[in-house]
Amino acid sequence: MHTSRRRVEELLWIAGLNRAAAPLWDVFRGRRALRTIRLMRDFYSHLLPKDALVFDIGANLGTMTRIFASLGARVVAVEPNPDCARHIQLSTSQKSVEVLQATIGATNGLGVLKVSDRKDKMSSLSAEWCEAVSKENADYLGMWKREMTVPVITLDALVERYGLPAYIKIDVEGYEEEALKGLSQCPPLLSFEFNKVFPEPALRALDSPLLQRAIFNYTLVDPVKFELQDWIGHDQLKETILNLGAGPKLGDIFARESPRKPA
Repeated sequence: MHTSRRRVEELLWIAGLNRAAAPLWDVFRGRRALRTIRLMRDFYSHLLPKDALVFDIGANLGTMTRIFASLGARVVAVEPNPDCARHIQLSTSQKSVEVLQATIGATNGLGVLKVSDRKDKMSSLSAEWCEAVSKENADYLGMWKREMTVPVITLDALVERYGLPAYIKIDVEGYEEEALKGLSQCPPLLSFEFNKVFPEPALRALDSPLLQRAIFNYTLVDPVKFELQDWIGHDQLKETILNLGAGPKLGDIFARESPRKPA
């Protein structure tokens, strides 16, 4: 996160204006970003039940956290970068959002986060993912100039503490498989990111025993609409992702339990 933003936020916090000024951060991103936020809010308004509990894993600067909270959800935002976690704390209400400065993994413990100061959302625990995206895009070379040790907790630990959520959103830059290894009960709705530049973590996540009875859909870039009219099975989804043609190369895979056929 840029130093200038940190300084302004701290001044607003001292003056007691941090949450009142929070919407300005989205305004500064421009009209296109505001339109996308409105579209994402409308998309999720049809997916989340009233007063839903949501886990926002890899919350970054809290754009999705604020969307979920605006829809009446109670949100647990999990973000390992302390600057990003602090931004969420200063721009959201403690009544609807709880921020945990940590990351999600297969076991509880510690992990090494490769931090991108240039683009907060590119920080990752996966050295394999960082290497793959750097090979694809030369602009990413040298993106990760420092590392920090961060707490790692499992999704099961979150469920034990807060209960099973209506929705778990996972955006962990190549660490999807490890995140799902720490979850033993599938929520009504779950999503995780895929990137065709390095699809292996997402494809391995699809093989999780947790998702054996799931059906799937996906979105491209920002989640504003499902790309498929009907939800499909595991093998079909894999084939669809691998055969995406020209155009966006990343998006989110959504999973929900397949309706049981009547006996």
